[in-house]
Amino acid sequence: MQSAQRLQQGDAVGAKKGLLKVVKKLPTSAAAWYNLGLSHQHLNEHQKAVTAYRKTVDLKSDFIDGWINLGMSHKELGNLEQAEKAAQKALNKDPNHPRALNLMGTLHAERRQLAEAKEAFERALAVMPDFDDARYNLANAYSETGDDEQAMATLQPLLECDPGSKRNQILQAQILLNMGELKESSFIVLELQKQHPDDPDVWHLGISYREEIRDHFGVIELAQQLLNQRPNDANVWNSLGSAYFQLDGIAKAKSCYEKAIKLDPSHAQYENNLGLSCSSTGDKVSAESHYRRAIELNPEYTEAYRNIVAMKRFSSLDDADIVEMQRLWQKPDLDEFTKTKLAFALGKVYDDLGLYNDAFAAYELGNDLKFKDTKMDLGKYFSHMELFPQVFNHPPDKVVNKDTRIKPIFILGMPRSGTTLVEQIVARHPDVYGCGELPCIERSITRLEKKAEPQRAYPADFWDVPVDSFETEVEEYMLWVERLHDIDVKHITDKMPFNFVHVWLIKAMFPDAPIIHCRRHPLDVITSNYFQLYGTDISFTYNLEALTRYYVRYFRLMEHWNQIFGDQITTMQYETLVQDSESETRRLIGATGLEWDDACLDQKKSGTAVRTASIWQVRQGIYTSSKERWRNYEKQLQPAIEILVEEKILGEAFEYK
Repeated sequence: MQSAQRLQQGDAVGAKKGLLKVVKKLPTSAAAWYNLGLSHQHLNEHQKAVTAYRKTVDLKSDFIDGWINLGMSHKELGNLEQAEKAAQKALNKDPNHPRALNLMGTLHAERRQLAEAKEAFERALAVMPDFDDARYNLANAYSETGDDEQAMATLQPLLECDPGSKRNQILQAQILLNMGELKESSFIVLELQKQHPDDPDVWHLGISYREEIRDHFGVIELAQQLLNQRPNDANVWNSLGSAYFQLDGIAKAKSCYEKAIKLDPSHAQYENNLGLSCSSTGDKVSAESHYRRAIELNPEYTEAYRNIVAMKRFSSLDDADIVEMQRLWQKPDLDEFTKTKLAFALGKVYDDLGLYNDAFAAYELGNDLKFKDTKMDLGKYFSHMELFPQVFNHPPDKVVNKDTRIKPIFILGMPRSGTTLVEQIVARHPDVYGCGELPCIERSITRLEKKAEPQRAYPADFWDVPVDSFETEVEEYMLWVERLHDIDVKHITDKMPFNFVHVWLIKAMFPDAPIIHCRRHPLDVITSNYFQLYGTDISFTYNLEALTRYYVRYFRLMEHWNQIFGDQITTMQYETLVQDSESETRRLIGATGLEWDDACLDQKKSGTAVRTASIWQVRQGIYTSSKERWRNYEKQLQPAIEILVEEKILGEAFEYK
C-alpha cells in the first residue's frame, strides 16, 4: 500500500524499491506485479515493465489494464506485433474499453493504417468523451490524412481546456503548417522555442516549420543539432535526407535514408525516399525494389505507386499496378490528399495508353484538388514579377570583380523546358560538376533584404546594395556548394529554373558566369507542367490559366534580359537540341567557355544525379518523343492557346517567337 502511494505521489524510484520487496513476499499478487510494472514504466524501463505486466496477466488473465500496459510497453520497445496481441486480448475482454481502443489506434497509426486508427480513436471517444489522449491522437490522425480542418476542430477542446500544453501547441502549429497558415504557426513555433529551447520535440517542430517554408539549409542545421542528442531518431535522419535531396546532395541524402531505415524498417516513407535517391542516380532496379517495399509496408501508400508509374511505360489496362491503383481509386473513404496523388499517377497511365481524354480528366481533377488549397496570392506574385523590367532597366553598375574558387554555370528557364537535359550534357565535361537546383541565389536575396537597416525590398532597393555585400553573398554561395557537394573541379552547374527572374542579380554577383537559357514550345512547357505534381508547392502550375499567365510573364522577362544583356545570355532551343544534338551540344559547350571534350556527346555518361521530374527522361539520353506532345490535348488546351495568341507569343498556326 505504501509503495502504491509513493507511485501516486510521483516517487517511482521509491515505489520500485518497495514493490520489488513486495513481489518477493507475495509472488502470486497480480496487483503487486501490476504496480511494479507501473513503476518500471514511469522510469522508462520498458523491458522490465514487460516482465512485470506479463506476470500480472499470467496470474490474472482478465486484468484488462495489465494487458493494455503490457501492450504499451511492447510498443515503446518497438515490438508492434506483441503490442497488438496484448491490445487485442484486452479488447476480447471488453470490446469498448477506451484505453484498449486508444492503444489499438496508435498501433494502426504506427503502421500508417490511418482509417483504422481513426475508427479506434473515435470509438474510444464515444465511450469516454473527455479522454484527452484519444482526442489528441484522433486530431493527429486527421492531420496525417490531410483533413486539417477536422484535425483542428478535434483538437480545439484540448486547446481551450489546456492552452499552455506543449503537446497540444506542437500539434496545433503542425496543423497550421499543413494548412499553409505560416504566419500564425510561426508565432507558436517561436514562442515554444523561447519556452523550451532544449526540448527535442520543439526542435522536431522547428524542422517541420523549416521544411514547410523550404528552408532546407535550416533543416540541415537543426537536424544535425538534434541528432547530436538523439542519434537514433529515424524521423530526423529522414528529414535530414530530404533536405539534402532537395538541395541535390543525393549521396548524402541516400546515406541518411539508409540510416533511417536501419533504425525503423517499418516506415513506408523512408523506403520510398531511398527509392527516389536511387532513381536520381539511375539505379532503376534498386529504386523499384524500395518502392515495392514501401507498398508492402503500406498497400495504400500512393506516393510509391506514383514513383513506379514515372519509371515505367504502360501498354495494357490489365497491368497489375493499374488494377491496384484503380482499386484504391474506387474506395469510398479516399481522402483528397491520396486522391490527388492517384489522379496524377492515373493521368500518366492513361497518357501512356493513348487514352488522352481520360488522361486529361485525371490530371485536371488532380490539379483542381491541389489548386483549391493554394495560399499563394497569384495576383500579388505576378505583379511582383512585373517589377523586374521596370526596376532593373540596365545592367548593374556595381559588380563583384574577385576571382572565385568555384565557377558556376547558370542554366535557367521555365520548369520542364530542358534545363535537366542541358545540365546533363554540360556535366559530362570532365571539368564540370553538376549541382542541380541550388537555392543559393534565393537565400542571398533573403539575406540582402533582412540584414539591411532598414530592411530592403527586392527588387526595388537592390540598386543600393554595396559591392561588399554582393561579395559576402558570393562567398556564402561557395561555402554552401562545398558543404553540399564533394567537388574536385572548378566549374559547377546551377540549374535552378526560377533563376530566370534573378538574371540581374546573378550578373552583379557573378558578372562573368555563363547563363544558359532553355526554351521549348510554350504549349509543350505548359502541358508538361500541368501534368506534373511537384514536391514543392508551385501553385501556379495547378491552374491552366494561371500557368499560362505565368508563362507570359516569364517570356516578357526573358525578352527584357536579352535586350539589356545581349549575347551574355545563350538560348538553347529544346526542339533544335534534340533534333541536331551534336552541333547544338558543341554550341552549348562553347557558350560555357570550356574547351571541347567528346565526353559531352556520350549519352551513356550520366554521372550527375537528377531529382527533378525529368529523372527517367534524361536517363534515355536525347529523345524526341516529347516534342509536340501538346497536340494530343489541343482541344483541352484552348484556354491557354487563346491567351498565348492574344499575347502574340503564338501565331495562328501555333508557331512561336
